[in-house]
Amino acid sequence: MTITRLQYFVEAAKCENFTQAARNLYIAQPNLSRQISLLEAELGVKLFIRANRAVRLTPAGRYLYNCIRDLPAAIEAALEQTKAMGRAAAGRISIGVLEGQEINDILLARIRKFAERNPAPELLLERNSFRNLRQGLMNGHYNIIATLSFEVDSMPGVCHRSILRQPGAIAINRKNPKSMREELSLAELKDEKFVSISPEESPGGYNSLLRQCANFGFKPNIVRMTSSLESLLLCVEAGIGVALLDRNTRLEKSENVRIITIPNSDPVDLSIVWRKDDSSPLLDDLVKALSSDREI
Repeated sequence: MTITRLQYFVEAAKCENFTQAARNLYIAQPNLSRQISLLEAELGVKLFIRANRAVRLTPAGRYLYNCIRDLPAAIEAALEQTKAMGRAAAGRISIGVLEGQEINDILLARIRKFAERNPAPELLLERNSFRNLRQGLMNGHYNIIATLSFEVDSMPGVCHRSILRQPGAIAINRKNPKSMREELSLAELKDEKFVSISPEESPGGYNSLLRQCANFGFKPNIVRMTSSLESLLLCVEAGIGVALLDRNTRLEKSENVRIITIPNSDPVDLSIVWRKDDSSPLLDDLVKALSSDREI
């Protein structure tokens, strides 16, 4: 019995469809069916009831799935943590930064300064989404991430430090009459349609929108939820709704969107976050370099 075969079984059980499971696993459907049959023969019990394209778990299959359904994620986390230990031993540092932030230019300058002072270690740098940054930090893929402060509560066992505070803002389509204003109150937006980062992508960002609107006595009319800042701005550009974000959000060649400061909204910090149990020898120096308030 191989771990790969068990991983195939978990995906097939989750999808209840061999064709879709094979797509998710990037393998041919006949190969998946063969591996499931070999697993059933090895265990001496049927795991699936096959009916045309759909499949259902047998009682034995359901029991096995409930026991091992977290196996693929556990294996991935273990492998990433092992790689992280190797990077630490070799003096490597992996940094993840939030996509779509203007402040990344400042952050990159600080990273360059750190690299100049510490030429030996290998620096790995990636832009990524809210969810991928959280997961990457938790499983050891990143030593440190730069993300927005409302994300911190979603990550247990971490340390964090603010490196920049900016006022909250609203992204609004230029065809909206309110887009001519230099500032807007959140209360003036109660009748607008909102687009929001999904709670799966950023529970902190989604909850921040609900909380701030509640403070002004209304519940936002959320008509669309997205999985990235880029998609959020595309929705605003298409006139689907307005979006609450921070002043540093990068507008990529968008002539139809304005970002307007909301003075009475919660400020948003760009924060660096790292795990308390990270033993990488250069991490302390990197934290100091990234949080430096000296001119760079």
